[in-house]
Amino acid sequence: CTFIYGTPTMFIDMLAQLERGHYDLSSVRKGIMSGSPCPSELVKNARKRLNIQRFHVMYGATETSPAISGIDPDEPIEKWIETVGVPLDHTEVKIVDTRGDIVPVNKVGELCTRGYHVFMGYLGEEGKKREAIRDNWYHTGDEATMSGDGRITIRGRIKDMIIRGGENIYPREIEDYLYKHPGVLEVQVRIPNILGHMHLARYLERFEQNNIRI
Repeated sequence: CTFIYGTPTMFIDMLAQLERGHYDLSSVRKGIMSGSPCPSELVKNARKRLNIQRFHVMYGATETSPAISGIDPDEPIEKWIETVGVPLDHTEVKIVDTRGDIVPVNKVGELCTRGYHVFMGYLGEEGKKREAIRDNWYHTGDEATMSGDGRITIRGRIKDMIIRGGENIYPREIEDYLYKHPGVLEVQVRIPNILGHMHLARYLERFEQNNIRI
């Protein structure tokens, strides 16, 4: 095997398997992680422990065939590790507020995209299509920022955000923080609705032979 492609969960399973035996990974050259949010600590561990010399992190959706942006593996990791890279060639991306106006650099808004990569619609669901595609722009439902050099950082899903003490809280940001613990293999933060109130709940899976307390 010279090329490994997978979702974050697939890479988590591969790393867990390394705990159970020895594997010759000398032939591995490249890898792509995509399909759901890619925690920075997971990316670092996958690159190092799976011997992936050129690692790509891609961002997109089924409706965008499926990529919108990606990182340049030739750049130093510290330049892109917290981002999903820059828009791909021949695609357009903008970050907008609730009125549809483009927000300033590094300000949070909804990520929208248009171009040849955007789908034509949902079969038999015109109402759903009109909600997703407005003025030829596909609305991803993801909150994001864009830096001055075009790098995109995903904050989380708009519908997943909750407010506590006047602060916007995104489950993904909590997950990224928990992944920094060396004993954490996988973590999910969800927002159950209990009696009409939104709460944060975390679910952890640890590496074998690791005891963690949080």
